[in-house]
Amino acid sequence: MVRMPIVLAIPANDASLTAGAAGAKATRAEGDPGTYEKFELPKYLYIYLLNTSIDGTRTTLLEPEGMNGATGYPLGKDKWVKTTTQDSNKDSIYTYTDEIRIIIPEDRSKGVVYAAMSTVPITVNGVPERGTSTDAATIEKATFALGSDATGKESEALKNLYSSPYNLKNANGDYYGQVSDYATNSPYINMVLYHVGAKLDLQWNVDASVQDKVKLSKIELRGLSSGGYLFMPLKNTSASTSTYSETFSLDAGSQWYGRQATYVIPVKTDGSYQFPMTLTNSVSSQATKTTATATPSTTNSVFVPWIYGTIKVKKSF
Repeated sequence: MVRMPIVLAIPANDASLTAGAAGAKATRAEGDPGTYEKFELPKYLYIYLLNTSIDGTRTTLLEPEGMNGATGYPLGKDKWVKTTTQDSNKDSIYTYTDEIRIIIPEDRSKGVVYAAMSTVPITVNGVPERGTSTDAATIEKATFALGSDATGKESEALKNLYSSPYNLKNANGDYYGQVSDYATNSPYINMVLYHVGAKLDLQWNVDASVQDKVKLSKIELRGLSSGGYLFMPLKNTSASTSTYSETFSLDAGSQWYGRQATYVIPVKTDGSYQFPMTLTNSVSSQATKTTATATPSTTNSVFVPWIYGTIKVKKSF
């Protein structure tokens, strides 16, 4: 039996280190407009190793020592170190320095790793029990749901949720979670995990012609998804069975125009990201429901985008 070390990292918030590097992932969300964001380092790890036998006939699910299927693997908060990778993209990353080890059998020819990290416990569905025969397609379709610890602060939980994208490839064209030197006595893997939640940048503007009749006091986003695909977040086409709402309370300085950012599970409906919402007018004490269509910053098929949406109010309600 061999204990395989696993080194994991997440992107940090230093875009200057990726200047001119196409596809670099230093900012915390692709297309981030540049404002500094405070964030928490993950506390829980969910990691799965698929071990293929020497004859290629069996693929078995393995997990690290100390990992609980329900609560994950605990991460020490003092084990994170900010580093810079040595590749051409020069990403600034936070690396977890306490190695996670998985015992792997002698009967092995190929190993691939899928991993996720979170600041709150999540429920992972669709992953069989350790030691069970399975395949990559099954793990890739795993879904997650935020736990009760995230109630009332879902956007913060999604802001600090990371996973290994199933379709991110290495230089050889293979899934980047493939273990190096797996059949030897010194297998290892270094992985950077990326955002599962997309940043939604919402801006609103009340037309000058109706500003005497419309003063927004509240914007409520409705039907936001509190779960979805864990390793293929761009594949969500409907909200999870559990949804939540997020409300932005506005004051005199933002009643006619303003900007607010949050993190959401990107759900694409009819080819676009749509967000049902309720706008409240403090002048008439009326509320109106509408659905905004938001535009992603990129058509990248691997990483979740920065989603930009505008609300223009041109008539009273």
